[in-house]
Formats: sequence, C-alpha cells, structure tokens
Amino acid sequence: MVIGSTAIGAGIGFAVGHESDRTYYSRFRGVMPLRLSSVNADLEGDPIAVTAGNELVAVGGSAGVELFQASGPMPTASLRARGLNGISVVALARPSGWLAVGSPSGLYMFPPQTGPGALVRPGDVAAIVGGMGHVYVAVDDRIEIAPLADDTSRTWPGITVTSPVHALSIDSARALLWATTDRDLIAYRMDGDSLLRVGAAPLESVGLRLAQSGDTIAVALGEHGVRLFDVADPTAPRTIASWTIAHFAYDVAIDKQRLFVAAGPEGVYVVDLRTSPIHTIGLARGMGFATALASHRGYTYILDRRDVVLRRVLSDF
Repeated sequence: MVIGSTAIGAGIGFAVGHESDRTYYSRFRGVMPLRLSSVNADLEGDPIAVTAGNELVAVGGSAGVELFQASGPMPTASLRARGLNGISVVALARPSGWLAVGSPSGLYMFPPQTGPGALVRPGDVAAIVGGMGHVYVAVDDRIEIAPLADDTSRTWPGITVTSPVHALSIDSARALLWATTDRDLIAYRMDGDSLLRVGAAPLESVGLRLAQSGDTIAVALGEHGVRLFDVADPTAPRTIASWTIAHFAYDVAIDKQRLFVAAGPEGVYVVDLRTSPIHTIGLARGMGFATALASHRGYTYILDRRDVVLRRVLSDF
C-alpha cells in the first residue's frame, strides 16, 4: 500500500510536468479566464479525496483525514484516521456526521467528532456515500449497505455488480442510488436492506466520478470530458449534453445550476447548465492542480494537489 501511494504521488507529479505544455496552449482555446476568490486551508501529506457535510469538510490522504469547518476561515477541526495507509475515498453521513473512510484494506467507520474507528468491511473500497443510518460502499464486485454504528467486520447485504464500481451518489428524496462502472451509469432502487437495479445508460469510458442536482447527473469521463444526463425517469436515463473542452475531467460537482469540472493542471472549468446548449463560463487556472471537488450549501470545495491546499469558493460567484 505504501508503494502504491508513492506510485500515485509520482504519477500526479509526472502528470503536472507532462501537461504543462498542453495547459499553456489551453490559454488560446477561447475560454474566458476566471479569477475566483477563495478561502484556503493548508493540507498535510498527499491529499486524495474531498467530501462535504452539513458542518464539516473532510480531506483524506496519506496524513489521514483532515476535518475543516465548512464555513468561516476553515481552521482545522481535527485529524482522524492517522496511520491508515492508502486512503482513497471519504464520506460524511448526513446529518449524523459519521465519517466513513475507504482504503485497499477495507471500510472504516468513525463516530462523530471523537472516538476510534473500526474496520467494518475488509476489501478494496472504491466508493462510499453516506445515508441516514448507513453508508453504501462499493467493495470489490459488490455494493453493500453498512450501518453507521457497527464495529464488527463482516459482509453486509447488497448486490453484486458485473463491472467495477467507481463512484456512488445517493438520491434520498426518491430512494435511489446511482453508480458508475467501466461502461454504465446505473440506477438502483433502495428496497429495505437490498438494492434493485431499475435502469442504466451506457458510457463511452470509465465513469470516474458523478454528481447529481435534481434531475441532472454529470459524469466525469477523463479524456472524454463530461456527460450530462436527465434522470427524471430513472428507468431510462437520457443524455442531454456532452462537454469535452477539458483535456481530462478528473471530477465534477453541481451547485446553483453550475457545473464545476476539476481538470487537473488546467484548473477548474465552470459551466452554466441553465442555457441550451450549455455554456462554458470560464476556466479558473488559479485553482492549481485540481483533482477532486465537492459542492454543498452554496460552496464548492476544490482539492489543489499542486499547492497542497483545500480551496473554498462561492458556487454563485
């Protein structure tokens, strides 16, 4: 796991150098530059993932999980999961504040604010999303439902997926769970302690990350950009737009009818979803090497791996 973490860090460093020329030429692609004002918090180690809850923002990486107040000057609230190697994904269960941490060794659950964590599911965790009294977790070839407060390692109820899962998003209002795999966007209906597949749409490449706002889902597809879906009918998700301006779309977030795209060394693109066709507002190059995003309650949080900081911007700047 240590070797793996080192390789990931080296890969990001290589990408910074490899993309520098392409980033320079992107300045002449007709995208308006954006100068966004941000509140910043310095990070430790090699940060990988970010998630936002009602009160806190969590950043996971080689130092553990750093927690910051979601509003105000973002002073560090605490550092948890210190010493847990290979952290790849984090989630905050709303509104309880339980912290879920995923790594190649398994799923760990931490109670709100203080207290030791517990391994509740061994296996290589690819994605987590928090629910009211449980979390949904993608482990190996399964999506499972794990309770928040359990401290026993076991396999939980769920569903077996034929293709690796890369990202999860929950639609609590309609009792839906959305997942991306190597080739599909899939909708599952929550049915007690099980999941029922109700619909899907094909993807042209791996669905790295996804974000949902109302009846719109955005999927980051790496070098294939971003695909937008109308999911008003979850049994038949419908493609409404493809956005391909970025060289590589690492992550996406939606807030205030704006799509934020983490584009690595290029920075963060902002797209207006209210227009038809959708309109690219501009590119914020000052956001550094942006690889992960989270939006919640009017703010968008940006993980800048170049300067090793967490940046918070107003979604409706």
